[in-house]
Amino acid sequence: MRTSTETGPTPPTPRGRALSLSLALTFCLFTLPQWVDAVGAVQDGDTRAVVAGTAVLYALVCVAAVPLAGGARYPVRAAVCLVALALGGALVVRLGPDASWVALFALAVSAVLLPVRSVALLTVPAAAAPLLWALVRGDAGGQFSNLVLLVSSTAAVALLRVALDANAELRAARGEIAVLATARERERVARDLHDILGHSLTAITLKAGVARRVLETSGDTGRAAGEIADLEALARAALADVRATVSGYRTVTLAGELAAGASALAAAGIAADLPGAVDDVDPALRGVFGYVVREAVTNAVRHSAAGTVRVRLGPRSVEVEDDGRAETGVRPGNGLRGLAERMREAGGTLEVRPRGGGGLLVRAHVPGTGEKR
Repeated sequence: MRTSTETGPTPPTPRGRALSLSLALTFCLFTLPQWVDAVGAVQDGDTRAVVAGTAVLYALVCVAAVPLAGGARYPVRAAVCLVALALGGALVVRLGPDASWVALFALAVSAVLLPVRSVALLTVPAAAAPLLWALVRGDAGGQFSNLVLLVSSTAAVALLRVALDANAELRAARGEIAVLATARERERVARDLHDILGHSLTAITLKAGVARRVLETSGDTGRAAGEIADLEALARAALADVRATVSGYRTVTLAGELAAGASALAAAGIAADLPGAVDDVDPALRGVFGYVVREAVTNAVRHSAAGTVRVRLGPRSVEVEDDGRAETGVRPGNGLRGLAERMREAGGTLEVRPRGGGGLLVRAHVPGTGEKR
């Protein structure tokens, strides 16, 4: 990415154009007495008129250059600067080396419109030429102050322009960061909602099916009422999870997901072989491993037609496998893609593949220090 110091200034806004025009006019008014004295020192009346006209044209070019050419292409900006420098140089030649200060206007315009490197190449000869001229004439005493004026003023304008461009780029970068942060937050909420609703709605559907079958087959209203009570509790928990996710305060725990998975598997009539504790798992990984258990158990309940689901935990890994049916080529859906993204963010990997003898294996692993992925 090329910066403004290499390519030129950031195009001015309407407010910036008005501000630069106002500053240029103010500076010209402050230097008007010096202009009058310099032009008045010309002895010949006709020559004085030509010098005065050139000075007026020079002032107009310098005043209008930044507002009008600030957003133009480099060749246009360079041409404007060269015209300003040519007019300023002609005035210095006619008025003498003592009037070299008039070149300040053209150099200031160049410092605003051109890259810093180009400004430096223009400033050195423009400031040194009057000094050399005065040295040849044997009258260089007053030129050092003009030299300092031209160099320091041009450098100050160039540095101010670089600072303004850097601020503009910073504002643009902040805007891009805000857009990216918003998009990332939307992805997080969408991913969390998918994880929550996929699991919760699966459990709710299973509980509702059990209650319906109890009423249709045995008419056991007591058992059906218990299933409906569980259904109500699941719905309330899902609603609370959705609200917490949108608010950004929701947390997932591995122990909680194991307990919820046991309930969902029992409702689906699937035997659960689950660990009794999570103490051996790295505490920093229990949250992301909780998402792995949630998604894998939900997929097993919904798609596997399995008889048993097993969960195995390691210090930096988790495996969930079922003995159901699995296609040869497993195509991950939104849930598994979101889970893989979570594992990448945690510095680990997610493996999803058919299990030998039938079923599916979901394995998540986060390498430790010095361990290869």
